[in-house]
Amino acid sequence: FVNSEQYRQSWVERGIDPGKLKILPRGLDTRLFTPGRSDPDFWKQFGSNGRGVRLLFVGRVSKEKDLDILVQAFRNLRQDNVPVELSVVGHGPYSAALAKILPDACYTGYLEGTDLARAYASSDIFVFPSTTDTFGNVIIEAQAAGLPVIVSDIGGPRELVNDGVNGLITKALDVADFTRAIRRLIEDEPLRKEMGVAARRSVEDRSWPNAFRKFWATTKIA
Repeated sequence: FVNSEQYRQSWVERGIDPGKLKILPRGLDTRLFTPGRSDPDFWKQFGSNGRGVRLLFVGRVSKEKDLDILVQAFRNLRQDNVPVELSVVGHGPYSAALAKILPDACYTGYLEGTDLARAYASSDIFVFPSTTDTFGNVIIEAQAAGLPVIVSDIGGPRELVNDGVNGLITKALDVADFTRAIRRLIEDEPLRKEMGVAARRSVEDRSWPNAFRKFWATTKIA
């Protein structure tokens, strides 16, 4: 079992019989992660009172997540006086350095449960520049919360996004393209809202019971 078609193909290219490789069905709690948990005052507890369009990154805060792309895109938008805020949820070896590099962002550290669900639902756009993730649970969590997502065209997350429908796929490690995608969704609120609705719809059947049934079906021998 592998996490995405891209990685399935990488094993096929290495000589593994395609018939022996299956994509592992993944689920999430769509009752926990929902747009209904949005709270306009959520970010105040972390010292953020900004009123711009809020970008959200959730994940391990490490260099291999290509966070420098997000840093530069955020700086570009701020320099152009675009009304944008950024929240980073998670912790990792790059946390301290990132906070120094980008002090204007909001940092929460590790969140879980309803706090994490509220963080998603209280944001506007999910941004994930990573090129190293094989799937990206955070992508489907953000989609369940009603957020359009912006990802790169390398890695598993791109397979979770219908480009132009429930999010945008950008050129990997391309700051300009990542910036353009964010700017597009900030400036076009109707499109942003439309994609958010589509994002939620795209994962509504990804419950754990459904995921298990799909997994069980693949284990049956004809």
